[in-house]
Amino acid sequence: MKDLGKAFSAYFKDPRWFTKSLIGVLWMFACLLGVGIFVLAGYFIRITQRVMRREEPTLPDWDDIGGKIVTGFKFCVAYFVYLIPIFILFLPVFLMAVVAGATGDEGDAMPVFVSIYIFAMTLLMIPYSLAISLFAPIIAYRFAERESISDALNVGAVIREFRGNWQNAIVVAMITLGIQSIASIGLFLLLVGIFFTIFYSYVVSSYLSGVLYLSKESKEQIL
Repeated sequence: MKDLGKAFSAYFKDPRWFTKSLIGVLWMFACLLGVGIFVLAGYFIRITQRVMRREEPTLPDWDDIGGKIVTGFKFCVAYFVYLIPIFILFLPVFLMAVVAGATGDEGDAMPVFVSIYIFAMTLLMIPYSLAISLFAPIIAYRFAERESISDALNVGAVIREFRGNWQNAIVVAMITLGIQSIASIGLFLLLVGIFFTIFYSYVVSSYLSGVLYLSKESKEQIL
């Protein structure tokens, strides 16, 4: 799997890519109303699964919504567990703000303490967030393989697979971060445009997770 270009071009090789993308964008709008996130998460996992199985076209049909909801919910639960340490670090800042607001006494020491805490928290969050970004494609394909939450949360196995395929994992993680970061260029294409670019970026990211799995299986270098 040396041709990373397929991750960007496979999207457009589906003869129904525009229709499927439009439905995906509608589900992204639904996320603004508090629904749709599990459907989308399940859909992106389906993409990873199709790449892992070498199935074409890459984009699944928008059927079996119930199955996608179940798959997406399970994956979101697994990924949320990895984010718990970040929420725990933010909790003291939130509680201090609540206490200060309730008592109406911010004092001179509180802002200083909060600033020191935020600085220390940032020092911890940067390496942790970097690790999550590097491991994210592995977490995704481990979950996609059997749709098992425990597989995704097996930190020891995730780390071992990263060590055994770290060059490819870093390449995939960097491309994933890059494509998702530049998805904001859709702002120049008005509101609907950003939804299309974000949807496309997640399709590519999901494809790359499948590519990483295949590179592990074949022991090939992506580049």
